[in-house]
Amino acid sequence: AGCSKDQKGPGSATPEVTVMTVQQQDVPIAPEYVAQTQSSRQVNINARVSGFLEKRVYTEGEIVKEGDTLFLMDRKPFQVQLDQAQAAHAKQEAARLTALKNLQRIRPLAAANAVSQKDLDDATGRFDSASAEVEQAKAEVEQAKLNLSYTVITSPVNGITSAALQQDGTYINPQ
Repeated sequence: AGCSKDQKGPGSATPEVTVMTVQQQDVPIAPEYVAQTQSSRQVNINARVSGFLEKRVYTEGEIVKEGDTLFLMDRKPFQVQLDQAQAAHAKQEAARLTALKNLQRIRPLAAANAVSQKDLDDATGRFDSASAEVEQAKAEVEQAKLNLSYTVITSPVNGITSAALQQDGTYINPQ
């Protein structure tokens, strides 16, 4: 092709030109930046009880309000603990009531010197001990209720969620 005599010069074709009319007008500014953002307030969500993570309720990147549910843990073991604690409390209440009735029977007998002072002291001790066990059982019921409430993990602040570090079905240990 370089040796042939039928060559047309570089300027032989007519160039195609686009024409535009320029006019002055306001154009909205829409800046776009490539960057990473980071919150000024990082909040770590940690479980307070050990158990299996049943479900992540939120969607990553979603806006949440303080108190919104984020995660649900398996409640069944904690419900069983609460039921056991309530049964133990009822048993201790019954034992305290029995100890109270025995003490009420022995007091008049001790006043009439029909029983020894030791019998009165034993009945008083059993009642006091049963009363203390009732208080302990109440505290165990409250602890079981608290642990059950910890299976619902809520947002401590208003904000935007990020990626969950744990997946559904993972065994969670409090740190």
